[in-house]
Amino acid sequence: MTTVSTMTTEGKSMFHSRVHIEAGDLVILFMSRDNMTAITVTPGASFHNKFGMYKHDDMIGMKYGSKSGYLHLLRPTPELWTLSLPHRTQILYMPDIAYITMRLGVRVGGRVIEAGTGSGSMTHSLSRAVGPSGHVHSFEYHKARFEKAGNVCKDGFGDVENVEAIFLDLPAPWEAIPFAVKNLNVTRICCFSPCIEQVLKTATTLREEGFTDVSTVEVLTRTYDLAAAPPPHSHALQDVSSIADKLRDHERRKEERRVIQMKNARAKARAMKEKAEREAAGAPEPSTEEGKMDVSEEDAINAAAAAGRSARTKARGETEPDAAEPGAESAASAAGTKEEAATPAKPVSGEPDVAWSRMTLTKPSPEMRGHTSYLTFATLYPAAIRAEMAN
Repeated sequence: MTTVSTMTTEGKSMFHSRVHIEAGDLVILFMSRDNMTAITVTPGASFHNKFGMYKHDDMIGMKYGSKSGYLHLLRPTPELWTLSLPHRTQILYMPDIAYITMRLGVRVGGRVIEAGTGSGSMTHSLSRAVGPSGHVHSFEYHKARFEKAGNVCKDGFGDVENVEAIFLDLPAPWEAIPFAVKNLNVTRICCFSPCIEQVLKTATTLREEGFTDVSTVEVLTRTYDLAAAPPPHSHALQDVSSIADKLRDHERRKEERRVIQMKNARAKARAMKEKAEREAAGAPEPSTEEGKMDVSEEDAINAAAAAGRSARTKARGETEPDAAEPGAESAASAAGTKEEAATPAKPVSGEPDVAWSRMTLTKPSPEMRGHTSYLTFATLYPAAIRAEMAN
């Protein structure tokens, strides 16, 4: 068992407000968001990575937050420690840690038990929460440290008493729950389990031991990247009305193409059928005028399309070109397209004006953490209250 009041390295507090780096300090070496390393500054030692060799002696006296070559030297915090420490198993990250600390009611000067120290991710945050006047009793389950730490699932929590909250990060937390009831004055408990089967066994044991308000939650985090809006008149900025007009125009053209394709398919099938009948009857091939396809249907479709363009032109207050003039329809269509691009679309009813210069755009970050584990919470009331609730 390790009793922690404030995390220390070589007798120095990990949490401090010193400006300059001293020998024996724990320093977070930041190389990128996904590449951080924690070191203890030791005179005569050096740190090696792909960027080269960095002597610890050169770091002594530098300000926290300064840059040494490709490294940023940062003051340790529980958040940075969690991201930089090496871990052999799954660890807790800040979204889970913050929620657990809130639900357990961890306070300054409080007494908390943690079973399953692991890499110390949760331990550091609990230590900061209870402050110098509080205590964090941390038990390690790992086999290599068994003789020193003990097995809380079989031996209990020793002589620890007057604890307000307990956090269990164990493979079988249901085996340690009875000791929390018999030997501790626990009021709140949280069990961290990666599998739903563990949650079921834990919840059953909690209810059997008299815990109430049993609930399980899963903490998911969605982060967003903030970006400045594109410059005015950018093609990336279009109001809803212009986008709706383009969609309607696209659907109209698609429907016109579909009708023409169907008409052409019917005409082709009819021509092939007539040709087969003539070949069977031995009739001669028809003359050019007689074999010419009926284009009245296609003319009607084109006329309908021209009428639609004419209606939109009149709605903008323009003069309709003479349809009899050759090329007038194409010129009007091109002019209408240019005018539509230059003239902003009429906003739909109720659409507000947007000041793009004062807007900030957001998009989901490509790096988002998904499921980590399930958190099972429960409350243990004093014996008198439990007896009254049972009756």
